[in-house]
Amino acid sequence: MKRVATGLLLGFLFIFLILYATLFWLSVIVSLTVGLALFEYYRIVVSRDRGLLWLGTLLGATVPIIIFLFGLKGFSGYLIFTVFFIFTYCLFIHDPLVSVTNRIGAGVLGIVYIAFSLSHLILLRNLEQGRMWLLFLIFIISANDTCAYYAGRGIGRHKLAPVVSPQKTVEGAFGGLTGGVLAALVFQHFFLPQILLQQTVALAILIGILSQTSDLFESLIKRSAGVKDSGNILPGHGGALDRIDSLIFPIPFLYYYLVIFK
Repeated sequence: MKRVATGLLLGFLFIFLILYATLFWLSVIVSLTVGLALFEYYRIVVSRDRGLLWLGTLLGATVPIIIFLFGLKGFSGYLIFTVFFIFTYCLFIHDPLVSVTNRIGAGVLGIVYIAFSLSHLILLRNLEQGRMWLLFLIFIISANDTCAYYAGRGIGRHKLAPVVSPQKTVEGAFGGLTGGVLAALVFQHFFLPQILLQQTVALAILIGILSQTSDLFESLIKRSAGVKDSGNILPGHGGALDRIDSLIFPIPFLYYYLVIFK
C-alpha cells in the first residue's frame, strides 16, 4: 500500500512540475533530485570516503543549473573542471593506486551517469511541445514498469539477468515492452497525433528497452556493493536513485532523437 501511495503522489507531483513549473524552478527541482540520487550513489560506491561523497554530490547537483544557464556547451567546460577537482582530491588520498583510480572513475561516472543524463530533462522540456514529449516518456516508462512487474509475477519463468537482478524475467521484460507500446499509442492518439504510428511504436520499444537497461545498470551497481536499495527516503520504493533509475537512459535518448530527427 505504501508503494502504491508513494508512487501515485510522486507521479502527480512530477506531472504538475512538467506542466506548470517554470524552467528555472524545474531546474532547481532536478538539481535537488540529482543531489539526492548522487548522495545515494556515492554512499554505495565509495561509502568510506566521506570527502568524495560530499564533493561529488555538490559538483553533480550543480550540473542541472549549469545546463539551464549555459546549455550543453556550458557542461563541457564544467565537466573538465569537475574531473580536475575529483582528480586533485584523489591525489591526496593515502590509499593504494588501484583504490585511487577506482575512486576517480566512480566519481566521474556519477557526474555523467546521473547528473548529466537527468539534466536532459530540462533541455527536453525546453523543446517545442517539450511538455507533451516528457509526458509521453513518463507514460511509456510507467506502463513499462507496471506491466513488467505484473507479467513477471504472473507468468515469469526465465531469468533475464540472474546475476544482476534475480527477480527480473524475460516474460516480464516483454510484458513491459508490450504495455509501453500500448500506452504510447493511446497517448499519441490524444496528445501527439502528428507522430506516425510506426514512429510511435519504434520510440516506445526503444524507450522501454533503455528504461529496463537503465534499471539493470543501477541494479549492477548495487549488486556489486552488496546493497539491496540505494536508500530509504521513499516508503515502499527505497531511495531516490531507485525511483528514477529507469529514467536515466531514456531522457537523453529522446532529447537527441528529437533534436536530430524532428
